[in-house]
Parts: sequence; C-alpha cells; structure tokens
Amino acid sequence: MKKVFVDIYLQFNLGDDLFLDILAKKFPQCDFTINYLGDNYDQFISKYHNVNRRKYSLFNKIGQRLKISDSITNYDKVAEEHDALLFIGGSIFREEDYHQTLYQDRMKMVKEFKIRGKSIFILGANFGPFKSEAFLNDYREFFNLCDDVCFRDLYSYNLFKNLPQVRYAPDIVFQMDINEYFTGTVHKRIGFSIIDVRHKQGLEKYHNDYICSTVRTIESFVKKDYECCLMSFCEQEGDLQVIDEIRSKLSSNKLKKVIIYEYKGDLKEAISLIASFNLFIAARFHANILALLLGIGVMPIIYSKKTTNMFEDINLTNVLINMDKLFLQFDENTLSRSFKNKTNLDMVLHNARNQFSKLDDFLNQNKFRGII
Repeated sequence: MKKVFVDIYLQFNLGDDLFLDILAKKFPQCDFTINYLGDNYDQFISKYHNVNRRKYSLFNKIGQRLKISDSITNYDKVAEEHDALLFIGGSIFREEDYHQTLYQDRMKMVKEFKIRGKSIFILGANFGPFKSEAFLNDYREFFNLCDDVCFRDLYSYNLFKNLPQVRYAPDIVFQMDINEYFTGTVHKRIGFSIIDVRHKQGLEKYHNDYICSTVRTIESFVKKDYECCLMSFCEQEGDLQVIDEIRSKLSSNKLKKVIIYEYKGDLKEAISLIASFNLFIAARFHANILALLLGIGVMPIIYSKKTTNMFEDINLTNVLINMDKLFLQFDENTLSRSFKNKTNLDMVLHNARNQFSKLDDFLNQNKFRGII
C-alpha cells in the first residue's frame, strides 16, 4: 500500500473538505497523511480508514518551543516515510504578502521528495490572482520540479502550458457522486452562499453593497413566500459574521422565513440541504459547482476571476453578477433567468475524472506486476 503526503487547506471549508472526501474515497487502497498538526480534524478524518494526520505530541511541541527539535518542517523525514507528495486545493497559488515564506516552505518540501526520486503532484488548483512577473517565475520553477500539475481552469493552464507536466481538467468536485444527497422532499426554498468580501483583496469597498443587495433579495423572496437559507461554508473566513449583519437588517417578520446553516464538517448534511434549493445565489466557488451538479438554478455572485473562468470553460455565462453590479442580484429579470441557469454537464463530468489520471497511474502502476 502506497503512502502519500497531502498538503491541503483545512479550516472546515466545505470545498476543501470535499476535495479530501473525494480523494480518500477514490483511492481506498492508498494511505494518505494530511499535513495538519491540530487535533480538531480528528473526528472528520475518522470516517476514512485511509486518512491520518501528522503526529504532533506534547513532546514535539516542547521540543519545537525549545528549538531542540523540528517536527513541523522536518520534510526530510516526511519524504523518507512517503512514496509521493500531493498538493490539492483550489486557490493555493495567490500572490499574498506572505508569498516568500510560503514559497520557501513549499520548495523545501518539494526538494526533499525530489532528491529521493519520489513523485510530486498538484491537483485541483487555479493560479492567481498575481501582480508580479517574479511571482509567476517563482512558480514556473516550482511547477517544473513536479511530475504532474493539473489546473482546474484554462486560464491557469495557458500560463504554464509550455511545461510538459502541466494539464487541464475541470474542478475535482465535478466528479463526486451526488445520488445520495437527494431526499425527494419538495421545498419552496432559496439558498444563499454568503462570503465576507473584506477577506478578499481589493473588495472591501463592496461590503455594504453586498449586505444591502442580499437583504433586498431576501425580502423579495420572502414576499413570494419562499424560505431563505443563508449558508456559511467557512466560519474561519467570516461567513457567519456577515450572516449576522444581514440578519440584523431584516425585520422580525422577515426573519421568520430565514434559516441559518453553518457548515461544521458534515458534508452529507450540507449537500443534502443544498439539494433542497430551487435556486442557489452562490458567492462561494464550490457553491456554484454544487448547484450545477445538483441541477439547481444558480446565480453566481463573482468575487474572483476563478469563478468567471470556470463558467467560461463550461460555456455557461448567461448570468454572472460582478461586484460592481450587485443590484442585479434583486433584479426580477435576472432572478427569473437564474432559475433556468443550468447546463448539461456530461462532458464536464467525464473530463473532470482526468484530474486524478496521473495519480491513478502512479498508485496502480504495480497493481498487475508479476501477473502473467
């Protein structure tokens, strides 16, 4: 059984948790170690017999604090104990203030695997946003050290397509099995995937507009006797705080038709709820993908080019609400079109399976060895 070390963003963000869920279920005969030191994910990963986290005991903490040992960036030991390194995530290559620190840490990890002749994979990511040529060049060097880099959008692919190991396939979540999430119960319900735009670089000025347009949209639907569900995909990134601001601007009468859902790690519960929506007004990237998968009308609220890129890649650009046109969120014509904003995904679902094609080849390369 092969062992893969997985670098993944884990903050009880529904999209990233889905990545781990799909990975673990797709390769049950592989042991995955997640690059995570805390114990608050232990309950989540206990559902998977093939997923563990890095061990980090009280002894390790003391050693780290006293600088007599390193149990955090000891990637030489990690590389010795694993057969491959996998970076899996969405917006994991953004140019932020902490770029150099993160880049050096990633480079250290990659080089320890590289010098031991072990495989390195990057799956499910997009590139950017970025501002400098230096950032682009840094990651061109980084990707060149990897064995397989599969981007989830054509924009990112085109930036690095001259590298032979760079590929494109639609987002990993497009390959999930959705059948278990349909309850058959009919609701008159509108879903809202809420974000804090202040957590997104350069979008702070739209915060009040986003709150007000969402409040007006809720009021419009409540008048039509719809229940409105405000969903937090990630508390750590401020979703719940914004939901509280929205609630504070609604009358007590309107609040009777509003429910709040906070994602805390129960994927089946969250996705089953989404499956009950008639329309999903979706700011979160994976809220849009889940709506498409579940056959729900979707109104994308665009806070990042990555969402626009995804919709352009699948040729569905009928409704895209940018931050400078949030008034369209409660425009009756736009709302009407959003209920019908769906598409046939057969080709997208088929192509999304290619995200894992090279990893699949690696994990199964010895499967039939020795059989005549």
